[in-house]
Amino acid sequence: MKPEESLAEAFEQITTWMAKHGAELLAQNLAPGASAEQVAEAEAELGFSLGAELRALWSLHDGQHEEMNGFVEAFDLYSIERALGERDSVMVALGFLRETPQAMPESGLTNAELHSDAWVPFAGRDSDGLAVNTVSGRVFEIRHDDSPPLHLLAASLVDWATQYASRVVADDFRVEEGFGDYYLQLRDREAERREEERARAEREERKRKSKMSAKELLDEAVARNREDAAQEVLERAEQTSKAAFAEAVSLLFSGGASPAFLAGTLRPMLNRLTLSAAQWQIVAEGGARIGNNAVRDIALTRARSSAQK
Repeated sequence: MKPEESLAEAFEQITTWMAKHGAELLAQNLAPGASAEQVAEAEAELGFSLGAELRALWSLHDGQHEEMNGFVEAFDLYSIERALGERDSVMVALGFLRETPQAMPESGLTNAELHSDAWVPFAGRDSDGLAVNTVSGRVFEIRHDDSPPLHLLAASLVDWATQYASRVVADDFRVEEGFGDYYLQLRDREAERREEERARAEREERKRKSKMSAKELLDEAVARNREDAAQEVLERAEQTSKAAFAEAVSLLFSGGASPAFLAGTLRPMLNRLTLSAAQWQIVAEGGARIGNNAVRDIALTRARSSAQK
């Protein structure tokens, strides 16, 4: 298949996916192809051949109508004019590698590519982007915050476009707001898997707890030393009724919880509790054990008040 046919097929796959996923604007922002005369003028200005694949790319789409709403993930697809104006981005990266040859192996560059000036960026944003060496035809990513700032990405422009299209079609990207109206953000499949697993576990835990009585839930919270879980049971009971709340508090005291656990669990709701003098004394003891003087003092005051009634 000719380069222009392969690139056209890849772009068609990408634009079709965009249309189905609410990103039509990114496809609509693509500019029509450049003329043969424009391509020839660019080669004359550069002083070297663009190569068959870069010529085919710009004959298909001479970049975008407007900057932002980029076609290549968050990167704009460059027009010929913009590419020529952005060449410093790749030449600066090359300059770093020429001065730091020990970093070259990690970049994937060959010696011929390192010392070649036949480089043209074709997509980017700010100083980062994608560039092709028009002699080897290989595509590199430019990331000035990385060391080295160039990394081999694909063996050719056609390979790059085909790989990008395959990943788009495989739903490896999602549409995110930003960089214009929106852009394609690479999905973190592992993070999504972890989030799905977390959500599933939460659903199962809610389902399990929904079948348990207040006593069972409180006993489990005490056994696991989970004050937050005990608080959740009490708060849910309080939302039901005063009687349900009083019963849940009574269950907590009768469940073998330590004074420290009782004090820690009841601390946020001390002003809403009605306890016996003996129970307040237990809470005061727990407050002292956890080093919370406020809980201790409030509980002691309430214990004296209850004892006087």
